[in-house]
Amino acid sequence: MILAIGCLIDLNRPAESPDAEKYHMLARAALCEIPVLEDTTVETVTALYYELWFLLVFSNQKNSMDQAWALMGLTANLAQSPLSSSLDRNGVKSKVIPEEVENRRSLFWELLCLDSRLALSLGRPPSFSVKHMDCSRPMYSPDPTCDYSESSHHYQKWKHSFYVDCLYPVVDALSQPGIEYSTVLELDIQVRNFPVPEPLQKQNATSRTMLLQQVSFTMAYESVLLQLHRTYFMRALSGPEEAFNKRHRYAPSVVAVWLGAVHMIAAVETMYQYEPELTARILGYWSNTFSAVVAIALLVSRAPFTCLSPAGLQELQRARLLYNAVTNAHPRSSEIVPMLDIIITKANNIFQRWYHGQDVPTLVLRHEDEHDTFIDELIRMDPNPFVPAPSPPPTDDSFKTAHPLLTQCIAEAHERAKIMFPMRKPCQCSVGNPTSCPPSHSWTPPPPIDRSRPILPILHAEIANPFGFDAAPVIVPITSQYAGSNSVNFELGALHPNTEQSWMGWF
Repeated sequence: MILAIGCLIDLNRPAESPDAEKYHMLARAALCEIPVLEDTTVETVTALYYELWFLLVFSNQKNSMDQAWALMGLTANLAQSPLSSSLDRNGVKSKVIPEEVENRRSLFWELLCLDSRLALSLGRPPSFSVKHMDCSRPMYSPDPTCDYSESSHHYQKWKHSFYVDCLYPVVDALSQPGIEYSTVLELDIQVRNFPVPEPLQKQNATSRTMLLQQVSFTMAYESVLLQLHRTYFMRALSGPEEAFNKRHRYAPSVVAVWLGAVHMIAAVETMYQYEPELTARILGYWSNTFSAVVAIALLVSRAPFTCLSPAGLQELQRARLLYNAVTNAHPRSSEIVPMLDIIITKANNIFQRWYHGQDVPTLVLRHEDEHDTFIDELIRMDPNPFVPAPSPPPTDDSFKTAHPLLTQCIAEAHERAKIMFPMRKPCQCSVGNPTSCPPSHSWTPPPPIDRSRPILPILHAEIANPFGFDAAPVIVPITSQYAGSNSVNFELGALHPNTEQSWMGWF
């Protein structure tokens, strides 16, 4: 298995070397020759671990995820079997050398992390439970062959600590039916407040070792937050029966998913700038990036009036340029780029049609709370009507109990949106009597931005204004269902015909 992985990342070999699959098949054949249920060894469990890693990170088979899930169940049972000396237990034979003890501990903790991440992605309960094992954590010794600040032990130590305090609690909570949304926000705060080693936050890292650690950290960290909020992100964007604005009870999840998707795309972009050939060969990075594009495109298509949408268009352009750059570096990218172009083109088209006041051929959420008189008419005409269940009542500020980073994300997204629309003016709601604003315009003054530590990635010139908006658009005289403008908060404001000016007021 190690040789199979090595063939794929050996830059002296062509991309997708046929030798990789040969070694992969030989490794699986060798495992079949071993009666693993009768003669389980640490070496067998190690081989299965690398098989799992190969399927999840390097394989492009459609059923690789399902195969990995099935193999993880087998590997977990074998790792806890007495035949393998129970890797999950701290007690070992007295004659085992210390190096062997460390190898066993490292293997078991890597299985713990991989199992929880796989379970989280598939929405299934994990095979391991931190409550049912007492295996001590391995020693985290600095690598002797590199600088201390670039040693891989920083990431390994953080990963195992993150599993205990964040990853497993999230998996455990999501595995239980009927989780309260307040619990989701509490777990989000717990994850975001978890300390991160300074080397993993180091800016402008150029060494391959450090770049791999940082992108692996971003993927591991953001995937937990994305999966935590995924269900509520979809609920918030699934129907027009409830107005979608800052008061929407699931608005923090929408911001959290958007922010995580942006960070994933930027992490792969940074890695690709310094190690293009290596980055192109790690399919796990690109599958995560593709998922991030889908999430951002969905938000732009369903809620084009939010401040996250123009900033999302910039990030979609970042992803488009990134995928176009990798087209020649990896043959399989030719299968992904056309799908990505379709998704981004549709999102751009929907946003521009909405921006110009034209009809949008898709479901677009309402910006403001409206009373549906059609329901009243049904009730009056039918003594026993079917009335849809009432949507959850909006809150005064759904971000009140959310992590402050989500609020800062909104504020920074507004600044990004202003780059695309320099002719826009601030909403007049922020001046004078704020009670004249609609309920969703409750943030006055705008939330502060911590400019010393921005949370959004650097905005390059080639993605800052993907549509080339530099003047007021021509407004097509089509009646829009949206009304109102907005202050600098979650939403930029809905389309609102302005009789004094020839453009629409957003800010």
